Amino acid sequence: MTREARYLRGAFIAYEPGGYPDRRRVIPFRFNPESLSRTVAVEAGQQATGVEGAAPGASAPPASEAAADTAGAVKESFSVQIRLDFDDRDAEVSRFDPEFGIAPEIAAIEDLMYPAESDAAATSDGTEPVRAASPRPTVLLVWGRKRVLPVRISSLKIDESVYNSHLNPVRAEIEASLEVLGEAAARDDPAVRSALDHTGAGRRELARLYYDTTAAQGSTILPL
Repeated sequence: MTREARYLRGAFIAYEPGGYPDRRRVIPFRFNPESLSRTVAVEAGQQATGVEGAAPGASAPPASEAAADTAGAVKESFSVQIRLDFDDRDAEVSRFDPEFGIAPEIAAIEDLMYPAESDAAATSDGTEPVRAASPRPTVLLVWGRKRVLPVRISSLKIDESVYNSHLNPVRAEIEASLEVLGEAAARDDPAVRSALDHTGAGRRELARLYYDTTAAQGSTILPL
């Protein structure tokens, strides 16, 4: 009997502020996107000037150039297409009322962009003159075992194409623009720290696998 292949599903995992690792919400992608566009770039670092007050145009020592070259942080961003269709839902785990279509699923993804509801806000009677802003949840993009990335959702472009009789969408595509969080966020958020460490280790492991399994690739390249 042939064992049917199981496909991993991409997902968003959201942790409430201070709730890692227990208080989490999972939004699995109903369809894995066919493509994912990502950009990896090095931010320009501020070049050290050496002696304060040096004359403009004075050449910096080589050490300063090297320091400036390594000062920039690596920034990564993603664009991913998420497709939703009420007819293709898994009825065993998605018991949405047909009246609402896929509106609950869209709302759950949108909600990742908003500050998390705090206990104080939940019990507020609305008479406070100033209400402290709550932090947003920590969002992880899970894309296979090697890539678990802490992200900030910078924008969502939601195209609703078909509606039911209650004017709730039953089919939609969402283009999510994501920015990967860096070391600054990792200092105060263990979920970000854990995800960055896990994904960094996976990237280095895959790079080593490439070098270890292609040792002969450089045999025809002239040495410098």
